[in-house]
Amino acid sequence: MKTILIPLDFSETSANALKYASNLLKALHVSRVILLKTFYKSIYEQLLPSADFVQLSNEDMLEERTEINQQLKVLANELLSNCNPDLQIETVLSERPLLRAVHDVIERQKPDLILYGSDSANGHEESYIGEQVIAIAKTSPVPVLIIPSDVSYQKISRALIPCDFAMTSRLNPVSSSGSPLRWWNPQLTILNIDPRHSHLEHEAEHLSALEDFLSGMEYKVSYSDDEDVVNGILSFADEQDLQLIVALPGKYSFFRNLTHKSTTEAITLNAKHPILILK
Repeated sequence: MKTILIPLDFSETSANALKYASNLLKALHVSRVILLKTFYKSIYEQLLPSADFVQLSNEDMLEERTEINQQLKVLANELLSNCNPDLQIETVLSERPLLRAVHDVIERQKPDLILYGSDSANGHEESYIGEQVIAIAKTSPVPVLIIPSDVSYQKISRALIPCDFAMTSRLNPVSSSGSPLRWWNPQLTILNIDPRHSHLEHEAEHLSALEDFLSGMEYKVSYSDDEDVVNGILSFADEQDLQLIVALPGKYSFFRNLTHKSTTEAITLNAKHPILILK
């Protein structure tokens, strides 16, 4: 039974991610979707007056909570109307901070995938979830699918996997039975970015290892000598007809090698392709 967790914040970025999910669900055999919204008020927000010098009462917070619950139910009904009627949709309103709320749901509900939106470089609105995109992606024990706010749904038939050929063992999650990639079974392009061409020394061994790890999957191998890893990946993805970029787990992932700031910039600059971060 496949379960997808979708954190929401009612922003345009979040709405686009939900629209993408709606189309994605039509193509997948997903049994359950969990829509998560946080209603977190810090102790300072509860005690101190707002910018309008109005202190929120318990009644005010209860009314706001009720309105959010109603909005969640509307979104759940809209999603269900566009999907398989057998799909189970649950709504969760948490009073914890977003990251903790996400991990609470993961622990209790065991989702197979988390899907949420990221803000684009040209976006006029910054979503709360978009600001937390890296924290969720790096700490989640389950795969994460990040949908840039400018991306519209396309059937995932071709996916790009940047990979250091010296660390082909990191490809294990790609071919595992529980991998979301198995939901789509796209043609894979394995991209080795190596400006020093060091892969040529052991190329036969690397290609043999790829064949072992990707047995039964359709793939091809490409190379880039771009000194800027992220630029090389995004430029290659732009040149090809790809619907997904896949980040491998561990410290050798092209995202994990970056600082928090540069990772955020990389995802923000990537306005054209969803990113699947495997675990």
